[in-house]
Amino acid sequence: MSLLLGACAQPKPEIREVRVPVPEVLPADAAARLLLAQHERLLKLSAAELGQEVAPRDDTKLTPAAATQLALALALHRGNGDLARAQGLLDQVLRDPTPEALPWQPLARLLQGRLAEQRRLEEQIDKLNQQARDSQRDNQRRLDQLNEKLEALKAIERSLNTRPAATKP
Repeated sequence: MSLLLGACAQPKPEIREVRVPVPEVLPADAAARLLLAQHERLLKLSAAELGQEVAPRDDTKLTPAAATQLALALALHRGNGDLARAQGLLDQVLRDPTPEALPWQPLARLLQGRLAEQRRLEEQIDKLNQQARDSQRDNQRRLDQLNEKLEALKAIERSLNTRPAATKP
C-alpha cells in the first residue's frame, strides 16, 4: 500500500527565480514619450489655457525638453508670430551641443519640418485670399463699368424716344 501511495505522490515542484530582463529605455524614446504625452495634454486644453501655456517668457533659458514642448504648444496655438517663435525654439534645440539636447534633436527636426510646411501653407492661403480679393475688386469694377454703359445706352434710347417725329414735306 505504501508503494502505491508513494507512486501517486507528486514530486514537489522546484521553484526557480526567474529574472525578466527589463528593457532599457533609451533617452530618445523617453523624450518621444514625453512629447506625445505633452501633445495629448495640450489637445485637451481650452483656447485660454493654451494661451497661458504659450505666454511670453525668456525662451533662451529653457531646457531642450522645455523648448521642444513649448514649440509644440506654439504650433497648436497658432497665434500671431507663434510659428516663428516655435521655429526659433527648435533651432535653439538643434544648435545645442549638450548631451541633454541629443534625445530632443530628432523630435525638433520633425517638428521643424512640420512647422515649415504649415508656414508655407499659411503663406499660400494668404496669397490665394489676396488673389480672390483682387479678383473680386476687378469683377466689381467691370460690373460698375458695364452698369455705366448700360445706363448710357438707356439714356440714348430715352432721348431717341422723346424726340418729335420728323415731318415729311
